[in-house]
Amino acid sequence: MNNIKGLRLDKGIPMPLYEQLRQGLLAAIMDGTIPTGSKMPTEEELCEAYGISRPVVRQAYKALIESGHVERRRGAGTFVRSSNSRGRFIDKQLSYKEEMAVLGFTHKTVLLKKEWLDAKEVFCGTNIPYSGRVFRLVRMRYAEEKPFVLVENYIPESVFPDIDTYDFEQNSLYETMEREYGEHVVRSHRKIAAILADCLIAEKLEIKENAPVMYVENLVFDQYERAIDLSREYLDGETKTFEFEVFNS
Repeated sequence: MNNIKGLRLDKGIPMPLYEQLRQGLLAAIMDGTIPTGSKMPTEEELCEAYGISRPVVRQAYKALIESGHVERRRGAGTFVRSSNSRGRFIDKQLSYKEEMAVLGFTHKTVLLKKEWLDAKEVFCGTNIPYSGRVFRLVRMRYAEEKPFVLVENYIPESVFPDIDTYDFEQNSLYETMEREYGEHVVRSHRKIAAILADCLIAEKLEIKENAPVMYVENLVFDQYERAIDLSREYLDGETKTFEFEVFNS
């Protein structure tokens, strides 16, 4: 096999080779270089490609199996586990369609509600300056036929007039913003909290009331540094995990 893009092992540093290999393989899984559901390289292939021993590879694979990122299938090899974790996306601004494409999942979106609200009430207590009306969009998203995320979006009419005329079961909100309004999503500020599911959230996520839920608030900014979307996402706290790399500056 060819070396995996971005995976380098340095025998001259204190970090054990198995840990270097584990981190390199995990990075390749998380960024999609090794896609969900695909077969991992064999022990022999990794030994030959990187000049390492089988115990090194086995220790790295053992750690990846224990962390739930890969699984061994008897007589077939080691495979990247299908997971509904959103960990690889917590530091990226992707549309839902893009997330599902990376994960390789079938998906659908169901519109639950759309309405116009008073901007001052919606953005009360924030630094968002809009007045007038805000379009509230509530959708339930599914992956592999299972509930994935309940999401609310709040979009200012002054930036997006007639935004309520588009079909957001079939169309991406951010793609519509860019294609129809010339608005580019440049950055976002995210807040993550743990909350308990109320009856509505529990019903839509198919969990028990008062079960743990991950709450993700996302304030999105355009190319002019304007806040153009406030989203609130609710995910099942027992089955979803966030995992991302942290580096010293």
